[in-house]
Amino acid sequence: MYLTYPEYSAISNSLGEDEFKKLISKAEIQIDTVTNYFYSMPNSHVLADDSVSDYPWLNARASAFKRAISLTIDYMNSNSVTDSSDVKDGSYSSVEIGRTTLQYSNGSGSSSKSSGFAVPDEALVLLGRFGLRYGGVASV
Repeated sequence: MYLTYPEYSAISNSLGEDEFKKLISKAEIQIDTVTNYFYSMPNSHVLADDSVSDYPWLNARASAFKRAISLTIDYMNSNSVTDSSDVKDGSYSSVEIGRTTLQYSNGSGSSSKSSGFAVPDEALVLLGRFGLRYGGVASV
C-alpha cells in the first residue's frame, strides 16, 4: 500500500477510514497504470526510501506521488468513478473537483475523459511535473 489513512488524512481528510479502504486499491491501480508501475516494479524505485531520502527532489517526488493517489481517491469518491470503464462508458454526466465542474454539453463526452483513466487531470499534471507520467505505448 502506497498511502496510509493517516497520510491521506494529512493531505485531504475528506473521507472516513472505511471509504478510504474501499477506494485505495483501485486508486493505486489507476496511478500505477499512468506511471507504468514506477514504484511497484521489482528491483526498481522504492517509495518508502524516496520518502526519507537525503535528496530533496526524491522527497518531493514521493510526496507528489502520494498526493496524486489522494487526489484520485477524492475524484473517485466525488464522481462515483472507480475504474477506467466508468470513464469510457460515460456513466456520469458531470465531474466536480474542488471548484471546477465539467458537464457534458451533449453525448459526445468531455475533456475529463481525455486520459481514459479514473485519474483527475490535477493528479496527472502533478505526476508529470516529477517525471512520473508514462508516455509510451501501453500494448502492441
